Amino acid sequence: MSRNKKEIFMRKLSDTEQLSLFYELQDEVEIYTDTRVCIECYEEKPLKEFEFSMGSYQGVRGNCKKCRNRSRSIREAYRKKNGQPDKNYKCPICDRKKEEWVSASRAGQSWAVDHCHKTEVVRGYLCHNCNAGLGLLKDDINNLEKGIQWLRRNEGEEANEKD
Repeated sequence: MSRNKKEIFMRKLSDTEQLSLFYELQDEVEIYTDTRVCIECYEEKPLKEFEFSMGSYQGVRGNCKKCRNRSRSIREAYRKKNGQPDKNYKCPICDRKKEEWVSASRAGQSWAVDHCHKTEVVRGYLCHNCNAGLGLLKDDINNLEKGIQWLRRNEGEEANEKD
């Protein structure tokens, strides 16, 4: 490998640098197929129909360009119609105001527009952490309930470990 690994991981690479590195390393990375199944529409598509993403499986994002653009337009339309929440708005899940969840790395970010990927219905604004949590649990109430049961079942064990 011609690049110093430490140098690569110690700084954020520009998109051009990422693409250059990807092409430099692609022969060293075993890719089993030149297609991928979109995590939103579940269609198998050629890799060229996905946006490049250096750290992702096969070097592309999980959702295809079509689904990503549809989600983006839903969020943009909602923001245009409703504007941003006022400064006293709290995330309906974690009850935190924006200044409580915004870190230095997210300084310019606004509230996440939460929407159902199946129905495309917008549910409202959430903080990024809560929106990501719902997404990671596939917006599935059963998964959320199982998560709650898991936390309740193990709640006593955490207290015992601290003693």
